Amino acid sequence: MLTQRLLALSLVGTEWIIYALVLLSVISLAVIIERLIVLHARTAGLKRLQRAISAALKKGDRDAVEGILRTDASSSAVIAYSVLQNLKSTKLDFEECLSIALSEERLSLERRITFLGTLGANAPFIGLFGTVLGIISAFHNLAGNVKGGPSVVMSGISEALVATALGLLVAIPGVIAYNYFVRRVKRIMVQAENFARFVVSYYFGGNKG
Repeated sequence: MLTQRLLALSLVGTEWIIYALVLLSVISLAVIIERLIVLHARTAGLKRLQRAISAALKKGDRDAVEGILRTDASSSAVIAYSVLQNLKSTKLDFEECLSIALSEERLSLERRITFLGTLGANAPFIGLFGTVLGIISAFHNLAGNVKGGPSVVMSGISEALVATALGLLVAIPGVIAYNYFVRRVKRIMVQAENFARFVVSYYFGGNKG
């Protein structure tokens, strides 16, 4: 009885799997575009920021330094500003303040990237599941139409393999994007940490941390 019920579910076909994969591909593309925009905004104008901060520090204008950092949207500015504020308002030392700022910014940068990694790892299995369902349906159709011969099975299997191909098509860009974003976030965090150390060192003249 259970086997018959499972068979009935299997005979639904692969069409819904294909629609699901198409939907996942659209979501994946949206995430990739959104993350590209966000990461670009978090790194744009870094050299300009460094020049402006260096000029303000040489003049000893701490208010100008804070003003520049507060209005800049880059990760380097966000982290450096957070470290400065925490150093002035708490009893935490520099390394603790830096660790807090880095972890908070990393969470922001890595938002939704995990989805791409999960999709890249599992989309081929979703496609394979659709192929298995298609093969079951093809052999079931052959059993009900013996005169159709192998052509009935071949036609069903060829349609079922579309799900596997689509699963790979969805997974490959997801994996590529995930690896790219992970490397880029790591690079952004290294640049931001170095920048924060530079700013704090000159801001406090080596007297803090």
